[in-house]
Order: sequence, then C-alpha cells, then structure tokens
Amino acid sequence: MAKDDDSEDWVEVAETGKHELAALIAGLLQSEGIPAEVEGPAANPWPETIGAFGTSRVTVPPERAGEARELIKSRELEFGGSRETGSIERPDEDPEKG
Repeated sequence: MAKDDDSEDWVEVAETGKHELAALIAGLLQSEGIPAEVEGPAANPWPETIGAFGTSRVTVPPERAGEARELIKSRELEFGGSRETGSIERPDEDPEKG
C-alpha cells in the first residue's frame, strides 16, 4: 500500500531491528484496516545491527496512530513478545518505565 501525498505526516508507531518483524506488524495493522508502511534497511547490504541504519519503522496516518499502538500492544501481550524473537519499541513510551 503506497502512502498518499501527505506521507510525510505519517507517524511512527513501532520500530525494531528486524525488518521481518516490522513487516509482520504492518501486515497486522493492514489486516485491521489501518494503512501502514515499513521504512527500513531491507535492501541495505549492511548488517541490521549497525545503530539507526538497522532500524525498521512502521508508520501510519496520524489519525490512526492511537488505534495502531493499542492493537500492537494487545497483540504483544497476547502472544508474549520476547527480546529473543525481536523486540518492538514504541516512540511514545519511556523505555525506563518498562
């Protein structure tokens, strides 16, 4: 799904060091009717562990961001996401609060 002309206004709802995980998150959101795109290093020849170069981000229209974050959070709780299978970081949350 391609972004429309207002794509620069889309907001990040998740980021991860694994492009495949970001694609799964975007697919989940899209299956629930939320437009989503993955931005990241899929075609980059560098290892995905080199700082920001290895970060894949999932973006959605701003008016759907809250809904998207809630859906991601509920699925993460339901399926017990772990650091070993790939963590999801959400920019709206303080990582120190856990």
